[in-house]
Amino acid sequence: MAIHTLRGQFTENVAKRLILADGMLTRGHRITKFVISGDPSSSANDAYAFLATGLTENKWNWADNRQIAWSSTNVQSTGGLQVPMEVIDPEHVVIQDLFINGFVGSATGSSVINYLVELTPITLTDEESVIQLIKERSQDDI
Repeated sequence: MAIHTLRGQFTENVAKRLILADGMLTRGHRITKFVISGDPSSSANDAYAFLATGLTENKWNWADNRQIAWSSTNVQSTGGLQVPMEVIDPEHVVIQDLFINGFVGSATGSSVINYLVELTPITLTDEESVIQLIKERSQDDI
């Protein structure tokens, strides 16, 4: 099975849209890896980020159905050593767009965060697509 990779940078506190939708609701992607990195030149650049299927408040909220993956790095020293952490909802399939957002340190600046997301494409039945589309919505949207 092919793996798709999305990588780049985004500015903290500014959600970035990662476009996945191709108009086919029976095609989806399962996130298999989510890694971020702040600037390793300062030990004050711990980074935190999440992937979501819609715009959400810029903080980790594992109870929000739209947030489906979380990642952080803890910069141990200015030598570049970073300790990563990632949690990915193993049952979630992305059918439409994906958003990334996060912050560095105290979340008051405009630092850049690097990201790498690996996705595995999957084919869904019509029924599975409906279930995944419902899961992509926030419960307060309904």
